[in-house]
Amino acid sequence: MRFLLSAAPLLLLAACSDPVRDADRQDGGDAAMPVEPGGGPGDGAAPMPEPVVTDEIPVAFRGVWDSVQGTCDAASDLRIEISPKAIGFYESRGEVTRVEIDNPDRIVVSLAMEGEGEKWEMARQFTLTENGTILTPRSVNEEQFKPVPLKRCES
Repeated sequence: MRFLLSAAPLLLLAACSDPVRDADRQDGGDAAMPVEPGGGPGDGAAPMPEPVVTDEIPVAFRGVWDSVQGTCDAASDLRIEISPKAIGFYESRGEVTRVEIDNPDRIVVSLAMEGEGEKWEMARQFTLTENGTILTPRSVNEEQFKPVPLKRCES
């Protein structure tokens, strides 16, 4: 009788066991969870590499660019000139403060801007497509910025 009384809590615990959860357990441990290659939990995909940070715009992005419908004329309001350390816009100029290179076709450029008597900070993401002949700038932190694809102009 004493055996039955001491075994009663174990019998109650076994009766409450969930057979579906028990089937998911491996080696008596918790349910299996995918693990990232670096050891953290996740879907098993490799983590995204950290961007390379520099202070110069890569060569592939440099040059003169204008709207795909533009004439590349110096008076075009969508024309931009990209050099290693600066970007010239229609009525403003930005000095490069940081460049993050996500991959060879996409960068994020932080700029110290100056134009029309004003100074401000700005960041733009630039993506190359069409074998490097189309450059699409996107805003990093401005909600009302419409990406306009730009074509490479002849030098």
